[in-house]
Amino acid sequence: MDTTTPLFLALTRPPKFFGLPMGYFIGLAVATAIPFIIASNPVYLLLFPICYGPLWFIADKNPIIFDMMAVVFSTTPRTRRHRVNGGDTYVS
Repeated sequence: MDTTTPLFLALTRPPKFFGLPMGYFIGLAVATAIPFIIASNPVYLLLFPICYGPLWFIADKNPIIFDMMAVVFSTTPRTRRHRVNGGDTYVS
């Protein structure tokens, strides 16, 4: 199966809103709206256009990077030696 054809890519891409995948856009909207509502300071609304550009760049390169990170961090357990050597070693 050729996964580089335009038809395959068009049918498998994530749904987008304002050029961002839905998860990115909802996260950005919540991250800017909640501080605005709590603090009643319109400066927090400026976070939306500031963060939109980097998120769009990340989504353009790899639209599921945050999903992959969530899966890795939720399924990969920490080892007992994590504090000692600063990382996890999975050796049998």
